[in-house]
Amino acid sequence: MKTVMYYLLIVALLTGCITKHGAMKVAVGTDGPWILTSDGAIHGYNGSVWDQKEVPGTAEDFSVCGQFLHILTQPAYQGGYTVKSRNLYDSPSNWTTYPAIPAKRIECDGDEPVVLSIATDSGVYKYYKNTQKWSSIHNGAKEISVMNGYLFHLYPTTTNGNVWSRDVDGGKYSRWGENLVANKIAGDANGYPWVATDATSNPLYKWDKNNNKWTFGFPSGPVYGMDVQSYIRMFILSDPQINGGGYSLYSHELYSGGWTTYSLPSY
Repeated sequence: MKTVMYYLLIVALLTGCITKHGAMKVAVGTDGPWILTSDGAIHGYNGSVWDQKEVPGTAEDFSVCGQFLHILTQPAYQGGYTVKSRNLYDSPSNWTTYPAIPAKRIECDGDEPVVLSIATDSGVYKYYKNTQKWSSIHNGAKEISVMNGYLFHLYPTTTNGNVWSRDVDGGKYSRWGENLVANKIAGDANGYPWVATDATSNPLYKWDKNNNKWTFGFPSGPVYGMDVQSYIRMFILSDPQINGGGYSLYSHELYSGGWTTYSLPSY
């Protein structure tokens, strides 16, 4: 038995261990889904396989807007996160680094990052290139999504409906329903929110614009993350959870129906 174990160890050392990496977040790029894996790497799906866009340890969170990649770095040795961005067609080392801000989530409005703060106000801040500084654009959110110039957010309440939206640069708020308390949110290009509750079965809801109310979306398991590609395709993270962290990735055609299960990066 010792001899067998010895040879197995030698084979593992020579060939390397191949591990499947689950997804911690999904964001839609111009060519399809991008995911953040449990080791802090970022991958983009090219239609058949995953291309590693950033190496392990790069990001704690990320978002993609058109040709711009925005990341929230993993904590430095002394703690704290850093917001960075780059053009997807530039060198992977050509990053823009932004002034420090205590953030826990990152989204983007074109080439300008939008973050959800870890400060007591749970505020949302946007970096404006013309002023070269962060500005508060909303107070009180537990999740955010930015799509096509709109800020979608979930207000931190457990009793009343908590789904809201507004132009990302200001203006009148819209409240979506009065009773549904959602856990995850993604806006579409038409300006409508899609949400998931914390239910373990069939948590997805869509807005019925004809009857001005929430209605059940598509059957699914629990939703740990979601994003919408324009207004045609939804991506979600759901069970099964992958050993080592992260979840499985699926997409749903919003109008033609049907779920697609994606492979996950292995290396």
